[in-house]
Amino acid sequence: MNIETVMTPRLFAISESVPQGAVLADVGTDHGYIPIYLCLNNKIESALAMDLRPGPLKRAEENIVRYGLEDKIKTRLSDGLSELSEGEADTAVIAGMGGLLIAEILEAAPFELSCYVLQPMTAAAELRQYLEEKGYQICHEVLAKEEEKVYTVMTVRRGTMKVSDPVYYQVGECLMKNRDPLVPALIDNLLHKYSTARNGLLKSDREDTKEKEKQYSLLIESLEGLQKECAAW
Repeated sequence: MNIETVMTPRLFAISESVPQGAVLADVGTDHGYIPIYLCLNNKIESALAMDLRPGPLKRAEENIVRYGLEDKIKTRLSDGLSELSEGEADTAVIAGMGGLLIAEILEAAPFELSCYVLQPMTAAAELRQYLEEKGYQICHEVLAKEEEKVYTVMTVRRGTMKVSDPVYYQVGECLMKNRDPLVPALIDNLLHKYSTARNGLLKSDREDTKEKEKQYSLLIESLEGLQKECAAW
């Protein structure tokens, strides 16, 4: 089986974000497709495929054997990066899980790596805020689309980052600067999400919903501003 046949746009975007020559730790590896693809394309030196659950790790092991990569890719049962030893990797992929869980994995890591490739399925805004507060920098960001869902992939290193406007927690500033072609689709999805949430609050008579309603309205206004900016590209 050609590995390209199982690689989705999201997996391709994650793989393309991994630095050339990396020694990789793939957290939440599932089927192990990312390290397998990267090894077959000579982009990484070696990989450690890690997962919290024995089932996915077993599937990854079977796929590693299928592609004859036992010498290049090892597997390990691990809660996040907890079972990684210093010197075993310089780059980590943490993908396919919520942004809050990604933040928890970074927070609990026993030591730092030089590069992280992060792909949150939810709570991307909260993850960007965590990275800013903890002294990380998003060096690059790219989007991938599968059906109607738009995924963000962040390349992160230690450094200083100051988000200039709260709307950039929702839509990464790198994405706007690089004019990522999928930004309009991401903004459309966010506008639908927050407009729906605001409309639900408008139906409520509770006083404690008014501040949240105001926050959503301001955010929608900012997103519409970015939408106009994209239209001028």
